[in-house]
Amino acid sequence: MQRIRREDALEEMNRTFVIEAFIRRERVCISKRHGVWDWDQDGIPAWLLPVLRDSGLLP
Repeated sequence: MQRIRREDALEEMNRTFVIEAFIRRERVCISKRHGVWDWDQDGIPAWLLPVLRDSGLLP
């Protein structure tokens, strides 16, 4: 069984949901196993940076 990192589990979620949570600065419940993604504590994952830049949400 392959272990999935928290960042990868977040990436597998609905992208629109994740972006909306980022905009609202809401924590995202990934799963019981992976816990909650807190933007202030966990930061922005590398895979999401270009998406946010292309959307005009980051400089």
